[in-house]
Amino acid sequence: MALYADLTNLADVLKNVYGEGLTNQFNDEKVTYNMFPKSERKPAGNGYVFGIRYARAQSTGGRAESAKLPDPQTGTKDQGTVVPKYLYGSIRITGPAIERAKGNPDAFVDSLADEVDDIYQSLVVDMNRMCHWDGYGQLGRTSVALSTVPASSYAVTFDNDIGIMYMQEGQAFDFYASAGATIPGATGSAVHGQRILSIAPSTKVVVVTNGTDFTTNHPYASAYTNGVGLNTLEAGAIAVKMGARDLAWTANDTPVELIGLDGIFDDGTNLNTFEGINADNIPAWRANIISNSSVNRELSIDLMLNACDLTRTRSGQNVSKILMGLGQRRKYANLLLPDVRFAPTVLKGGYETLSFAGGDGSLEIVYDPVCQPNRMYFFPENIIQKYELTPLGWGNLDNSQLHQRAGYDEWDAYLRIYTNLGCEQRNNLTLLKDLVEPSLY
Repeated sequence: MALYADLTNLADVLKNVYGEGLTNQFNDEKVTYNMFPKSERKPAGNGYVFGIRYARAQSTGGRAESAKLPDPQTGTKDQGTVVPKYLYGSIRITGPAIERAKGNPDAFVDSLADEVDDIYQSLVVDMNRMCHWDGYGQLGRTSVALSTVPASSYAVTFDNDIGIMYMQEGQAFDFYASAGATIPGATGSAVHGQRILSIAPSTKVVVVTNGTDFTTNHPYASAYTNGVGLNTLEAGAIAVKMGARDLAWTANDTPVELIGLDGIFDDGTNLNTFEGINADNIPAWRANIISNSSVNRELSIDLMLNACDLTRTRSGQNVSKILMGLGQRRKYANLLLPDVRFAPTVLKGGYETLSFAGGDGSLEIVYDPVCQPNRMYFFPENIIQKYELTPLGWGNLDNSQLHQRAGYDEWDAYLRIYTNLGCEQRNNLTLLKDLVEPSLY
């Protein structure tokens, strides 16, 4: 060792220089959730109830002089209900951490503020994810069969268009069989509470740990040991946000997450009943879907015009917005390359738009990086809204944000929001699906 003042000799007296805050290494966009306006109607009591008329009065017609008038036939009516979903985010800090941080109050305030901001942003980002599904918590589907490894880690491949776009490191999820009906495994060998360790975006391979960390607090599978024996999962197994479905899930269960676009732009395939009205029994309560029998085809201007015309034909209303992901934005931009005349516009709420001349004026095109691939959504302005019973805030009915965890020197706080997406007319919504999605890699 040198006897003069080199870096080794000065190591114990040099101070650390820290940056301000933490730099996020993940996508934090919340485009779709921010796009929908908040309704003035509050879903209190049993929910917000609205009426619909899905058939006009038919007591009209021509008659000869002095002939009987048409029979008085009133229009056909029904009621729908928007019910809020209960969404939460929680943080915990120990008593010793609080006391030791008192020696540096600024550091304590900064670290606590960072935790608060992180859980707030995480909840809103998760709500944006929910906006693209049907309320049942799907994150992705496996593309290769696999075997889970007890009390260890293993790799899972999600090599399809949805891929890993709804997954984040540290996220906990449950595996369901390809039919989505149940968590595979017996009482001694379940596949629940799996936690994501790492994600390789280019290969869409996720490394998962199969431990017992989330067993005790699992809302449905706390009796499962989750660590005995192997479980073989076929390709097409569904990764579901932990606790979003019960153990014997069926399509008739009540969703616990926001009912997003997958449930709203639906004809009864995903949700037989939406807002208390059965789409199988009432065709007027079905959204419009332009598909290609699950065979992807290239986007065209004609298909987009077809979607606009379908909304107008069924509802008498005009499309004003089109929502799509970045892949379909590329496809649309390539259609315009021979005729370069578009430019993005930044709107209040932080999202950008392109435009589309649909024959009824210029339509705004909004793109969200986590919009489901292979599809576009066409809808009128303000037809989908956020119905809030309780706005996003801390659960503090006792006027205290931090609550002691019973029996521990630990302090908990939780965010909550009681809300849901809803609409009072569906035949003016059109989903254009089965579109070729370009690859990012």
